[in-house]
Amino acid sequence: MNAKVKQQPGRGYVYIAGAGPGDPELLTVKAERVLRDADVILYDDLVSLELVDQYNAVKIYTGKRKNSHHFEQEEINREIVRHALAGKKVVRLKGGDPFVFGRGGEEIDTLRAHDIGYEIVPGITAAHGASAYSEIPLTMRGISSSVAFCTGHPVGNIHVPDTDTIVYYMVASTVHDVLDAVAAKGRSGSTMVAVVQNATRYNQKIFTGTIDDFRTREKTVYSPALLIVGDSIGKFIEHNWYSRKKKVLLTGGDSSRYSPTGCITVHFACRKISGADLQAVEQAFGRIGDFSLLFFPNRFSVKYFFRFLFESGRDVRSLAHMTICSAGSAAADELRKAGLVPDHHLEPDAAGGYAGSFRERGITGSHILLPGSNSVDDTLVERLKGLGNEVTPLGVYAHEVRQDEAIDLDFIDEIYFSSPACVRNFHSLFTSIPERITVTPADLATEEAFRRLFGH
Repeated sequence: MNAKVKQQPGRGYVYIAGAGPGDPELLTVKAERVLRDADVILYDDLVSLELVDQYNAVKIYTGKRKNSHHFEQEEINREIVRHALAGKKVVRLKGGDPFVFGRGGEEIDTLRAHDIGYEIVPGITAAHGASAYSEIPLTMRGISSSVAFCTGHPVGNIHVPDTDTIVYYMVASTVHDVLDAVAAKGRSGSTMVAVVQNATRYNQKIFTGTIDDFRTREKTVYSPALLIVGDSIGKFIEHNWYSRKKKVLLTGGDSSRYSPTGCITVHFACRKISGADLQAVEQAFGRIGDFSLLFFPNRFSVKYFFRFLFESGRDVRSLAHMTICSAGSAAADELRKAGLVPDHHLEPDAAGGYAGSFRERGITGSHILLPGSNSVDDTLVERLKGLGNEVTPLGVYAHEVRQDEAIDLDFIDEIYFSSPACVRNFHSLFTSIPERITVTPADLATEEAFRRLFGH
């Protein structure tokens, strides 16, 4: 499965990799490594933005769903080849596994035809993810000793193998057609059936019944979905482990405050990162010696500050005279990537946010350079000034609200807001929050913004 073809001199290299069925944590260690090293990532519709947003490569969306193809397969092949021939390291990232209904074989044919080196990185296929996260064993002693993977297309040629359990992929519009074919092959109408929608994602939903039940139900589109047919359904499915977990929506910040054994964290940036005020950035770098303290409020501020610093021909030696502070563990981790350990690693307190940490450390009379977004946290700036500091905000990136991956609040139990900006961005997408959802602001300023906008 882990095939490798030699890289040709002067050419790039291609990894055809599986991202798993939906939960970003089901990515393999090897896929994580190649994504970190990639120059270009071409990713499919069922690969979550939460996953691809972590990487610095150029990202190209190549989503394909029935009757709605952003890229045709031939176009995808051409894009892979174009970037590889330009000397790039390319990752073709697919949902699930590239060799299980993933058309990975077709892309290999193209790469071989152009003499481009490649490697296959397997992923957890959707059937395995759906089985584990719904507690439907695909095989079970005394009940099921064989399993087959099939597709729900084409409708006129649906295969019904003679196995105890059958998993059908791509059944968004063909559930009834598939079950009609299964019944016609003689499978009992009392055989259990499950449709697992959004398998392994926070909004996973399971529909169960018998073959006869489903065949008489009104036709419904389940997308993305798997159909499982077999008598092992129902043995453990009720109140399965995944459905019992609390689901926390994180807007910004990191998940370290939430135990992975206690809940499922759903990251929702509700923003797009775009360009900076380049003139202001260059002016700040031109007088970098005027600043005595550099405060990074989040990991994006670190990432884009150093990108522009290095592009300007400078390096970390330009900062040798400055005290460096980071807010939260994500910013500190990003700093370490740049080869720096912060002098002060700050955490917010409930009353004063990060300004309280400055007060505790006696940081006053400093000229603070505050890299961040174009949406300045005025409360933070005023509180730092209130401690006797001079503060210069610097927009090294811009926030733009995005709606390219909607969140279904029906599946959310708690929302964590890491900053007032996150509250504002969230409010532009959701004007209200169901009362049953617990809201946790990171600090007093964030709580004030939430109460002002949502009226709680």
